[in-house]
Amino acid sequence: MSEFVEELHQDPEDVEEELAKKEFGLLMYRLQKLSPRARARLQSDFAQRMVETTLPIETPKGKLSFVLLGKTSAGRAMSLLTKQPATIEWIDGFQPGSVFWDVGASIGVFSLYAALGTDTKVIAFEPAAVNYYLLSANCEANSLLDQIDCLLVGLGSEPAIARLEVSQFRPGKSFSFRGHKDLPYETKQAAVVLSADQLVEQYGLPCPNYVKIDAPGSAEAIIAGVSRTLRRPEVRQIHLEVREKSKGGQRIIEMLKQSGFTAMGKDVHGGSADLIFKRG
Repeated sequence: MSEFVEELHQDPEDVEEELAKKEFGLLMYRLQKLSPRARARLQSDFAQRMVETTLPIETPKGKLSFVLLGKTSAGRAMSLLTKQPATIEWIDGFQPGSVFWDVGASIGVFSLYAALGTDTKVIAFEPAAVNYYLLSANCEANSLLDQIDCLLVGLGSEPAIARLEVSQFRPGKSFSFRGHKDLPYETKQAAVVLSADQLVEQYGLPCPNYVKIDAPGSAEAIIAGVSRTLRRPEVRQIHLEVREKSKGGQRIIEMLKQSGFTAMGKDVHGGSADLIFKRG
């Protein structure tokens, strides 16, 4: 009787979600029973339809649509405005006609938000192939491919072919070029690494006005490889996650200080902080 009363008080949305889970489980079970040919045909068609069914997220600047592939990509999309509100506020302060570099763009949540409803030119760097697919797909889903240039490349202190610790079955996750206890992936992906100075000076990439760096374990090398570009007056602000009290964090802060930047804002979370550096 108590179970019946509990069901009566269930949220209708929860009931629908539970039914959908059961129906999905039944679908997966029935797919396993089909011949390989029939399963391949139906499973590929189903997967294609799911990818094309984007998730709409309302923002103060308008609606963004996200391609969903894996739980993490859904979480990143859903938390766009809430996970790092200080970052959203920072992006809202960009001057018109700016160039924004999103280094370690992942699936592109901040790149998309920066471009939406503005004339900001975005360069999005993402070396992990699985995330790069979603980054490009999200730009296409929002008709922003002309405004956002997606580069399948990592940034570092010098050109290299590096090994990225990554799982192609974990879209939306954070990955690293160096071993990390919180990122225990056994598989690796080769990735091209270039310095930002090289991209600007040799390949004509537009100099950024604003730079956001989210690259676990690689921030120091990235800053070292962009030292000449950072001295250009066009670069106004830099946003990056850093452990201030660590030796690496102190070196990064000193490198930016030598390039003419001072910390102007901080958003602390966990053992690290998102710091915003301003020229002057």
